[in-house]
Amino acid sequence: MSTTDADRSRPRVFLHVGAPKSGTTFLQRALWRNRDALAGAGYRLPGTAAREMFLAAIEVRETHETWGFKRAELAGTWQRLARGARRSAGTTIMGHELLAAATDEQIAEALGELDGADVHVVFTARDLGRQVVSEWQERIKNGSVSTFDEFERRVAKRIRDRDFGSLFWRYQDLPGVLQRWAGHLPPGNVHIVVAPPPGADPAELWRRFGDAVGFDAEALDPTSPPGAANQTLGVVSIAILRQVNEALDGRIVQPTYAKVVKRYLGQDLLTRHASPRPACPPDLQAALHELSEEWIREIGRRGYAVHGDLAELLPAPAASSVPPDDVDLRAQATVSAAVIADLLVEVAELRGRVRRLSRQADATPTVTAGLPQRLRRRARGLVNALVHR
Repeated sequence: MSTTDADRSRPRVFLHVGAPKSGTTFLQRALWRNRDALAGAGYRLPGTAAREMFLAAIEVRETHETWGFKRAELAGTWQRLARGARRSAGTTIMGHELLAAATDEQIAEALGELDGADVHVVFTARDLGRQVVSEWQERIKNGSVSTFDEFERRVAKRIRDRDFGSLFWRYQDLPGVLQRWAGHLPPGNVHIVVAPPPGADPAELWRRFGDAVGFDAEALDPTSPPGAANQTLGVVSIAILRQVNEALDGRIVQPTYAKVVKRYLGQDLLTRHASPRPACPPDLQAALHELSEEWIREIGRRGYAVHGDLAELLPAPAASSVPPDDVDLRAQATVSAAVIADLLVEVAELRGRVRRLSRQADATPTVTAGLPQRLRRRARGLVNALVHR
């Protein structure tokens, strides 16, 4: 179905609904990096910061507790951003990877807030061989303690049974996600952006996304500052992080976990230590290849708009053959000691800062003079605990 004059008169919304680990974070950062230039070309991003879409997606998915929020804190976030999109004279680009796993009821409610707009759904897809390994690693980064072998068995069973109701498949089942999100849209309003294969220019995904949405990606720089990306860990670092999760045993919860464990330990300290990247085992890869062939045929029958080559969704043999759970224990011990050393240096520096602040407080008693005596005693006790523990 072609775009009608009536469609052109309505506000247009490109709703990017996933999939996780398919370049969604890269695209989101590239969009916000180029926000002003996009606005000048008639493309707007909702809200004032990318985090707002994250919070809106949590509200839609009703996963407040998982991410450490109260329902009332996020109430109305999606409605507000959707209202802004409906009132825009141009094109709004909105969405988040968490939306891929939304239920039919959640999708109906979310799309209801966009009623009256010309809605296009965009799904970025990457070959399942890489997706399975990346998704397992992301779960470890978010607190899981499952080995890859455990995760692989669950994934393989779902493939054998053709049962894609688990959370992993609700995110990654390409035909299923698009059926839920775009079941009532004309095929031309459904866009599949294929992530390029390993070794390709990262900007190629940006170009394909721009082609789907309609802006000139070549005129915009998608590059983020160094260290901003959600980096891939090697097998040694993943093993250490998984054991840390076991030792923590839930003592650090979201959203603090994301700041302290995922970002600081995982994305800062552990990324300093390189090790072989995990690869999808051959047996699982063969099953994923067969499934991907089925998906490609199904997508072809539906007539969606495809940006890139669907053949790139077929898992290719990995350059590395290191099983994700195959870890050299000596290397693991060496990296663990190095990370502990880094943490001790950080603790020493922080205690030094606390001592300096304590001396400043002693020299300037008016800092706490306005506080009730009970609070002054508590503040002094906290400082002493930090300095002398």
